[in-house]
Amino acid sequence: MEENEMSQYTSQFKTEVAKAALKSKTYAEVSKKYGVDRTNVKKWADTYEKYGALAFEENGPEIFQQQKIRDLEHQIAELQEENEILKKATAFFSKRSL
Repeated sequence: MEENEMSQYTSQFKTEVAKAALKSKTYAEVSKKYGVDRTNVKKWADTYEKYGALAFEENGPEIFQQQKIRDLEHQIAELQEENEILKKATAFFSKRSL
């Protein structure tokens, strides 16, 4: 299938096919049901598995990555705060044991 034909599929259709592929036993089954090449079914399923609901939206993967970065930055901040608390507790208890 040519690139311009493949881009004519809607994001909703790709999502539907990807979900079906993830629930199905084989990509060939889904390929036959939806009339889409098996390699596209696999690619869409992989993309959906990686990016979820944003997989086929415009700028979806970029938005997903930005969300992931924000989540990780938040997690880093929490861990740094916990680390400072543990440092203070260690210093407090080491002074008491002297």
